[in-house]
Amino acid sequence: MPLNRDALFSVNARAAVQSAYAALDGAQALPKPLQVAGFAVLFHETADALGLDPSQLLDMARRIRRDADLNYSLEARALRDYIQKELNA
Repeated sequence: MPLNRDALFSVNARAAVQSAYAALDGAQALPKPLQVAGFAVLFHETADALGLDPSQLLDMARRIRRDADLNYSLEARALRDYIQKELNA
C-alpha cells in the first residue's frame, strides 16, 4: 500500500516525537558517529525511495517541532537534550 501523503503531512506531533525516540533507542548501542550518519542515510533513503522532496520533509519536521514545543514541551525538550548531551558529548 502506498504512503498516504496527506496522513504524513498531518501526523500528530507527540507521536512523531515518540517515533524519533524509538529510532534513537534502536541505534543507541552504536558509536555516536554511526548513529548520526545512520539517521542521515535513513532520511535520504526514505525521501528517495518514496519520491519525497527532502526540503518538504525538513519543513514538516520544523512544523512538528514548533507544535511539539508548544503542546508537548517536555517530550520535545527531552529529545533535544538527549541529542545535545549524548550525541554531542
